[in-house]
Amino acid sequence: MQIRGLALSLILGLSLTGLAACREETPDAASIAAQAADARAEMEAATDAAVAAAKASHGIGEPALWVLKDEDTTIYVMGTVHLLRPELDWRSDAINQAVNAADTLVFEADVSSPEAGAEMMKFVREEGLFANGGQLTNLLSDAETVELQAALDYVGLPLGAVQNMRPWFAAVNLSVMQMTKDGFDPTAGVEQVLMAEGAAQGKSFAYLETVDDQLGRLARLPDDVQVEFLISSAESIEDGAEMLDMLVEEWTDGDVNGLGLLMANPEMMGSEEVYDALLKTRNETWAPKIAAMLDTPGTRLVAVGSAHLAGDDSVITLLRAQGLDVAGP
Repeated sequence: MQIRGLALSLILGLSLTGLAACREETPDAASIAAQAADARAEMEAATDAAVAAAKASHGIGEPALWVLKDEDTTIYVMGTVHLLRPELDWRSDAINQAVNAADTLVFEADVSSPEAGAEMMKFVREEGLFANGGQLTNLLSDAETVELQAALDYVGLPLGAVQNMRPWFAAVNLSVMQMTKDGFDPTAGVEQVLMAEGAAQGKSFAYLETVDDQLGRLARLPDDVQVEFLISSAESIEDGAEMLDMLVEEWTDGDVNGLGLLMANPEMMGSEEVYDALLKTRNETWAPKIAAMLDTPGTRLVAVGSAHLAGDDSVITLLRAQGLDVAGP
């Protein structure tokens, strides 16, 4: 999450120079630099304002937890962070109680079974990589290629390592490599910890979407939007660890308002298209699925990325709009 690059934990971008392969005319270097500087200044101003507002906001001192129930069903809902520093202690008594009580753990998508691994490999081959010898830099201007190369230098990758990747997939890989380089670990992420505990305790698992549901909207964005997403991630890569630390701090404080300011709005996601693809439409799909769980007796813990539970279009807002009584912030 540079704020934009951390979102897969998921990233996005704002318009810089458009899709190089589709241009009939190429601006000169000075024009490209001026446009990039203006866009960067606008992005930084929006980010600074959001950061200041989030710092002024405060939570309950532990990760937020929501509860909805009827006479024979209890559903706990908590936000997650997909990569964390291994030394972080994020557990609370309320979370431990919810985990222990749940007979089913519900996650965004299956990312651990052999079947899921095969599905992911198929998806990447079909949607993440160029066919017929296509190359990433064919979609980039010279200035964008320079931005990308600088980011790759930061994580220690040659340009050739991403040349066969479509822009969205290169952006995801770049951001994950930045986060792991700066000390964040996928195995320390909330989902991985809960999955291991759930498996050891014999709990059932359920999922809100498939790999295609989760990544397909991103993979099928227009090439120019994908390029914006990639370049925004590249431009802010050196600030990624600082920003992710701040987002984790907001999450561990249970500051849902602060997370909404930083993540769950189109301005911070960089474009309506990326915001809709990564958050809004998925929230609109998940909310009725979670509500329908009340029809089956039992206790469930729904654990999804924390950005999905903050902001005006959050899953929590949508559940409450259905008339459900959802206890929590």
